[in-house]
Amino acid sequence: FFYSKNVFIFADNSKNIKMSEAIQTLPRPKERNLFFAKQVTQESIEALTKEIVLINESDEELIKIYRIYDLEYTPKPIKIFIDSYGGYVYQCFGLLGIIKQSVTPIHTIVTGAAMSCGFMILICGHKRFAYSLSTPLYHQVGDCVCGKLKDIEDTYIEAKRLQKMIEEITLKQTKITKEKLQDIYEKKKDWYMSATEALKLGVVDEIL
Repeated sequence: FFYSKNVFIFADNSKNIKMSEAIQTLPRPKERNLFFAKQVTQESIEALTKEIVLINESDEELIKIYRIYDLEYTPKPIKIFIDSYGGYVYQCFGLLGIIKQSVTPIHTIVTGAAMSCGFMILICGHKRFAYSLSTPLYHQVGDCVCGKLKDIEDTYIEAKRLQKMIEEITLKQTKITKEKLQDIYEKKKDWYMSATEALKLGVVDEIL
């Protein structure tokens, strides 16, 4: 029995060694620190969207592979470091949809400025952070209108639709009141916030 038991112990150790070797060869998670120090354009959002999608696909595959070895893989959050003065609303909304659907958690972090569309990206992270000297900014949608009267009317209608969407998202993602947003809208104000004010208003969850 002693010899038999020793043989089994040896066999178990051998299996553990092989398992350890197999684990060492498993694919490693993709880099997930993403830096968005630019304006919101088709090109910049395409690049950011691509990274988020690829990380999600990679994490999905890693979960399956780890499961083969009876291991659990829990993806670490994607961190988007934001320093942006804003940009195009349509592309911004496209990114917000990607963030919402991301299975891998996404943390948004304002380092310098998160203004206009940058503000919207910040508040839609699954968890939101601000460095102590950062500055978020909220304001109403803007547009340059030219052309015939009907063109101006169509642009106005579309701008109102986009403004409504911005307000709905802001109300859902923060503690900012509808009355405050209406005040900002009527006075055409650029609302600059300190990190401390942003925390109180639920724009971010934590100051770093």
